[in-house]
Amino acid sequence: MKVLLFRAKLSNLLKPNCIFRVSRMSKPFSRLPTCVVPTHYKIHLTPDLVNFTFQGECTVNVNIKEAVDQVVCNALDIGSIEGMVVADGKEFTAKTDLNTEDEKLTLKFDNPLPVGEAVVKYKYVGNLNDQMKGFYRAKYFVNGEERYAASTQFESTDARRAFPCWDEPAVKATFDLIVTGPKDRVILSNMPEVSSVEEGETKTVTFDRTPIMSTYLVAVVVGEFDYVESKTSDGITVRVYTQMGKKEQGQFALDCGVRSLEFYTKFFNIPYPLKKYDMVGIPDFAMGAMENWGLVTYRESCIFVDPNNTSATAKEYVAIVVCHETAHQWFGNLVTMEWWTHLWLNEGFASFMENLCTDRLFPDFKVFETFVPTTLIRALELDTLASSHPIEVPVGHPTEVDEIFDTISYCKGASVIRMLFNWIGEEAFKKGMQSYLTKYSYQNTETPQLWAELGAASGQPVKKVMATWTEQMGFPVISVKSRQEGSDRIVELSQAKFTAGLSSSNEGDVSKYFWDIPISIKLPNGEIMKVVMDQKSMEVTIPNLAADQYFKLNPEVVGYYRVQYSPEDLERLCASVQELSQLDRLNVLDDVFSLIAAGKASTTDGLKLLQAISKDEKSYVVWNSMSNAISRLSTILVDQPCYENFKRFVLTIFLWIKDDISWDGEPNETHLKTQLRMVVLSKLGRYGEHGVRLEAKRRFDAHVAGTKTIHADMRSTVYSCVAALGESSDFDTMEKLHNKEELQEEKDRIIRAGLAGFLNKELLEKALNFSLGSEVRSQDSPFLIRSVAKNPMGRDLAWQFFKDNLPELRKRYEPGPMIPIIVKGLFETFTTEEMANTVQKYFEENPVQGIDRNLAQALETVRVNAAWLERDLPNIKSFLDKCPINVQYL
Repeated sequence: MKVLLFRAKLSNLLKPNCIFRVSRMSKPFSRLPTCVVPTHYKIHLTPDLVNFTFQGECTVNVNIKEAVDQVVCNALDIGSIEGMVVADGKEFTAKTDLNTEDEKLTLKFDNPLPVGEAVVKYKYVGNLNDQMKGFYRAKYFVNGEERYAASTQFESTDARRAFPCWDEPAVKATFDLIVTGPKDRVILSNMPEVSSVEEGETKTVTFDRTPIMSTYLVAVVVGEFDYVESKTSDGITVRVYTQMGKKEQGQFALDCGVRSLEFYTKFFNIPYPLKKYDMVGIPDFAMGAMENWGLVTYRESCIFVDPNNTSATAKEYVAIVVCHETAHQWFGNLVTMEWWTHLWLNEGFASFMENLCTDRLFPDFKVFETFVPTTLIRALELDTLASSHPIEVPVGHPTEVDEIFDTISYCKGASVIRMLFNWIGEEAFKKGMQSYLTKYSYQNTETPQLWAELGAASGQPVKKVMATWTEQMGFPVISVKSRQEGSDRIVELSQAKFTAGLSSSNEGDVSKYFWDIPISIKLPNGEIMKVVMDQKSMEVTIPNLAADQYFKLNPEVVGYYRVQYSPEDLERLCASVQELSQLDRLNVLDDVFSLIAAGKASTTDGLKLLQAISKDEKSYVVWNSMSNAISRLSTILVDQPCYENFKRFVLTIFLWIKDDISWDGEPNETHLKTQLRMVVLSKLGRYGEHGVRLEAKRRFDAHVAGTKTIHADMRSTVYSCVAALGESSDFDTMEKLHNKEELQEEKDRIIRAGLAGFLNKELLEKALNFSLGSEVRSQDSPFLIRSVAKNPMGRDLAWQFFKDNLPELRKRYEPGPMIPIIVKGLFETFTTEEMANTVQKYFEENPVQGIDRNLAQALETVRVNAAWLERDLPNIKSFLDKCPINVQYL
């Protein structure tokens, strides 16, 4: 699992009434030659945790398929390379050529190598870099003393930074790992330790041989750790490695690890393939987690749960991440995509299975209710843009691979699999998955092979239907119009590509887009009709549905599409909105606001819908959806004179439920009620409700004084509300809290909800400067910068800060996922064509590697915002001027 990232060529950057392309030639690329292929690696790494280098020896058994005078593999950022080949009992010395542009190492020989089995030997040195990729160093402290661990992060193409290798997912081999390090450190790898020999201050640990696997799954960790341990019912040893003295923080993840291994073993009907399952939190980690086979590495906030300081939301997230990585042990590790084009086979399925597994292990979390806003809608929002891409997108040069570790591969992938799961049913899905994983164990696959197994298991045309969802970008909007014929309702359905409202040649002729759509229709009596829409338009007859009764497409939001009802059908639906499930109420609201943003409906209709729903609504997922809709409106209105009236309007919406929300949790409170409290109080505080802000300040002061600790569930809310007050002394206090805090989750809360949330430009400038200081981990700096950019008061400051500090950001993060993380959030809250042009020109003059698709999406979002504002501002202003507002406002 990787943080959602982009790396691509610049896509079309859209302007209203003017379509143009900013292009950069893609780097030439070819995959490695197949005349020499590895079968087994023996790798010996010796990291130096003082001088931040490592010595490497790599011996590779290869099969030479034809006489060649060179051996080509991947390598990058390693030096002093010596290479030779032993074949037919003879040594062949080589000249080495390392091409950093192609990331390839070539051993050149005076004479051709003989066909057959041979051994390639490399000796080299490398740097333990501080960029969180390849073989790198991670800083931590013990009793105030600065120390370093060494860890690997090889996905997608960074194993080549640690040892010369055939660094392509389809080129699988077995591995013997040997690591020499300080004898007082824990040394881990994919497999169990088979021997450890001490010599002086070092020890050399030899690990058991791995099964056949891809290079990106190899892992090594050297550091100081405690651990907790348990076993599965099959006898697999599971450990969670934590900071020294804090092993209790690994107990929850340990429970998740054991139970998820047992769940997947039964679900896939295949035993976990290795002898042990280790999970370890790394102090500096760019991703969320990484599924290295048998040794999963995590960002600390994604694995550690402090019983006294971890919020319910964070605990749920830990469960989801652990279940995601455990799913990969089968789906991705045992069976691997053939090439990065099929990355979604790994990430989309793991992202769906993480929810299925978590739901079975922790039903109180209600993860499939929160799946809709956090995963499905998130994907729909990005997939609306012309700068989106298909689930399956061609990938060439290694610098393009990170492009597809994004919302489309993860969230859209998971959403269309959920749609498939609900269409063919769990038993057919399970049968097809078991067949697929059994048939292709220790092999590589492409998407059609999976569809074939699921189609055979279900008897449904899975390949035909699903190809329309993976091979083209975007999604359909289904227009709905009904008429009464006697006692029956005739529903007319037509599909078209949903667009953000700006035309683009990048999409081509949108009329050519077509999907096979599994459609469900819910009736007032609870009955659900199912049909596959395999044509552009069709009619469905609903028997015995009276003229005044509603029907609802896409019940429980299992379909990856939006619905635009006729005014009459929408009116009937809204009149009965409280009869719908909470997910269906969310769906009606979210579809309406998406149509508004795309220029297909009026913003004032959306504002009226918010008023109507809020008066009787009690559901967290619906209030969260309302909160998201309000945030989108806030983005486009923040610079307008009517923004003050808009803030008062927001308070009137949220004051409907304020009296149902207490600051302190109730006994045996549900997980979703806890999240509802956070959403409501945070919104009230941020938008200026006097009493909420003052109560947050009172609780914050008591927390700092040590008289009463804020419950972990409420800290982000309190920090956010206190930051909205904008006191300099509170900023300084939060900075001190951050610096002395050891729990990464709490550091994240303080950074994102606190320091980045102040409504004072001088304090936000301090926060930006703080982001690159020594007290903020390199892994956290991008998120602080991005959070300031999301703050209306910090948007322009963050943009200027980025420009002023681009050399330092390049030094720290380029190439890699972190600058794209900043760019994605840096610009998309702007609302003018002028700003879009300014940003575009800047990056034409100052190109940054790996941001192209993120930049294109951000600029398109800005232009969508500008079009929305131009189209609807007069009507929004008129509505807000006439709206009765009577609230206590600070």
